[in-house]
Amino acid sequence: MLTILSGMACGLGLFLLGMKFLTTGLKNLATGRFKSKMQNTTIHPLMGILIGTFITMLIQSSSGTTVLLVGLVEAGLLTLPQAAPMIMGANIGTTITAQLIAFQVGKYAPLLLIVGVLLSMLDGKRKMRLMGEAMVGLSLIFIGIDFLGKGLAPLQNFIRFQEILAELGHKPFLGILMGFATTAIIQSSGTGIAILQTLAINNTLSVFAAVPILLGQNVGTCITTLIASVNLSITGRRAAVIHLLFNFFGVLLLYPFLRYLTQAALLLAPVNPARQIAHAHSIFNIVATLLLLPFSTYLVKLSTLIVRR
Repeated sequence: MLTILSGMACGLGLFLLGMKFLTTGLKNLATGRFKSKMQNTTIHPLMGILIGTFITMLIQSSSGTTVLLVGLVEAGLLTLPQAAPMIMGANIGTTITAQLIAFQVGKYAPLLLIVGVLLSMLDGKRKMRLMGEAMVGLSLIFIGIDFLGKGLAPLQNFIRFQEILAELGHKPFLGILMGFATTAIIQSSGTGIAILQTLAINNTLSVFAAVPILLGQNVGTCITTLIASVNLSITGRRAAVIHLLFNFFGVLLLYPFLRYLTQAALLLAPVNPARQIAHAHSIFNIVATLLLLPFSTYLVKLSTLIVRR
């Protein structure tokens, strides 16, 4: 058990450190441009989704994007109706991490790390240094996942652990609660998804059990935004609540169709469990966005009813 815990701690530590480097580097490269665009452009809902998706693809954190959007709403640079589609887009953008992990880009991580370190050491070239920092972060993410996989591998030999995970496959509601609780604690849905993919690759967790946990993680990631909005004005808190409402209603709408969602993911990637989970994550967020986008104004109104002062 000590070997498992130390392997997990090392892998998670490198993963989270990589997320920090990646987020810091790309956020510093992208924030100014996007702020300027948001200030001077009338934003169509579909464009809002694309903006939220693209920002999250860059910084690899839907929570980070949503916190940024809440800050822009708080500063008066965005209205709640403008921010709502961007928040939906952030959920689509966060699926890119899972897709990269599933396609095993990590085998190039050492080369990426070396190039990133060299770029980050350049003097007088700020953009190149920031790009190098982002590359270091991305490489650490994949190295951390490799450590995580090696650390979690022995779990497949623990009968009780296998029984618990098998039970979650038969009781998806418990899986959703587990996903919500774990992501609310570790504050990173990307980390949670990486763990699910690692367990699936090791044949410790079935995809049918993983998908409900995945949905719960989408709701659990809202806790970061809610915490960040505690000391903000009423408008900022409402923006955070919109994030929660979108994820909650997305899970509520698709919960009856979990089996079909899983089967669609299996058809797209018949032999690769990591890709199956990544596809399920992407399908869920895209379908939820398409279903809820026409009702974004109602989510805004509901947030004003929930947060009144």
